[in-house]
Amino acid sequence: MTGYSFFQTSTLGMLSQAHALGTIATNIANISSGGYKRIETRFATVLSNNIRTSAGGVPGQSFAKQERGLGGVTVRDFQTIDQQGQINPSERDLDLAIAGDGFFQVSPTLSVSGQILYTRDGSFQINTAGATVTATADDGSTINVSQGFLTDKNGYFVLGITPQNDGTFSVSGSLQPLRIDQFAFTNTFSPTLTADLSVNLPSGTNFGDPNQNISTTFIDSNGKTRAVTVNFTKTPTANQWLMDLTGDGLTTSTLAPGGAFSLATGTGTGGLLTITPSARQITINSELVPAASRPGAFLGLKVGDPITVAGATGGNNDTFTIAAISADGATITIEGPPALQLAGGPETVTDTATLTSTRNVGDRLIFDANGQLTSPTSTTVNLTWSDGATNAFNLDISKMSQLNGDFTLFNFSQDGLGASSLRRVSFDSAGHVIGDFEDGSSRRIYKIPLAAFGNPNGLEARNGNTFSETPSSGTKRSVFADVSGIAVFQPNAVELSNVDLASQFTQMIKVQQAYNSSATVFKTVDEMTVVARDLKA
Repeated sequence: MTGYSFFQTSTLGMLSQAHALGTIATNIANISSGGYKRIETRFATVLSNNIRTSAGGVPGQSFAKQERGLGGVTVRDFQTIDQQGQINPSERDLDLAIAGDGFFQVSPTLSVSGQILYTRDGSFQINTAGATVTATADDGSTINVSQGFLTDKNGYFVLGITPQNDGTFSVSGSLQPLRIDQFAFTNTFSPTLTADLSVNLPSGTNFGDPNQNISTTFIDSNGKTRAVTVNFTKTPTANQWLMDLTGDGLTTSTLAPGGAFSLATGTGTGGLLTITPSARQITINSELVPAASRPGAFLGLKVGDPITVAGATGGNNDTFTIAAISADGATITIEGPPALQLAGGPETVTDTATLTSTRNVGDRLIFDANGQLTSPTSTTVNLTWSDGATNAFNLDISKMSQLNGDFTLFNFSQDGLGASSLRRVSFDSAGHVIGDFEDGSSRRIYKIPLAAFGNPNGLEARNGNTFSETPSSGTKRSVFADVSGIAVFQPNAVELSNVDLASQFTQMIKVQQAYNSSATVFKTVDEMTVVARDLKA
């Protein structure tokens, strides 16, 4: 019966080569599979028995153990998970490839209460899952919508991290599925808290020239995007400008440092007050030349503002509404009761009085001889809107200048995030999920961390090109690609397999030849066995 053991070597050879051929077939079949990692089959010798002989071949002496290679060969599969696959460009915004180390983290369940799996396949899609939620439609009606989440091709939920209150991301934040349907952020917003404005005001501008202005947007306390115009008006004083904010539905605008409008006449700075009842006008004149107007006296007031006259001797102490302001800012026309009165017979009366208004006027912007802003370098803005919404934020204007040239906007930014419908999502190289919204804004709504392992080749392969953690792989650690430097993300790209077709065919030829050789040995042993049988007969 000992002769039959010679079949063992060739049989194991055929079985091992057949296994290797199956591995090659799997690799070739998955050459275009996203994130697939090839398997390499390697061979090792197997010894089937140990034969004892006497030392030196002398009977009665102690025995020494001798190993004979009468077994054959065995196989072991090695994973190449740590080897980069080919990255191909894509036209899909939801495709994301990893160039370097690390894995996407996915959860088979929405609750993330079960096992987290890992994948290199960044061919993502949007799947609806979980209960429906209520949302407000464009017409204001309430509708039920299905939540849409970012998933891989298996339907597993891609896990990421939401931003902190200051808009930054912490890798220690809790992992959660990424909801990216249209209504995901309609109830999520943060009002403007800080803003930055940098412009150049033309040094050649004269008082009376048209205002310079820019259009900006801020997020109010209700999450609504508000259009605000920032106006710059040259004052009669050299190197000084007035800044104020206007907008539809804006009821009050307060800039600090600054204060409510106040003008005391007859003090050497305010000039003289002339009242013309027939025209319902109040004019501020120069004390030096009473017939000459004092330009810019009412600068900062707006049509519709209230104006209060106090301390006048002619009986006109009351509160009026401004109907018009002259181009030189020296005369206002008022409307509404009461009527203006004359102290005597002349058509006009010159008087002294204190004029005040609830209109807040910010401090003048003062520039030095080099065109650099000296004060104020920042202002606190408080806005109130007709629907009750408010704004309170700090506006940095320290980089403003007054130089020769055109009115130029260098920079405007604000940190508010408005409530709006999500239009589309994309990725950047740091792993941020970028949301584009219906209001035209874009912001980072999530960040995708990578899972890193000490021995990624020790991971256990699962269905759908996913992997699970094992003792051999080590415990995963979550890192941000841009912070750790272990990888970069490539948006609009997918990582395919790391299978090289040419090398697989080369290996297949070697395996085929080895299989055929083992089969020939098997056939030869079989023929020798038949001959031995016939000799005995």
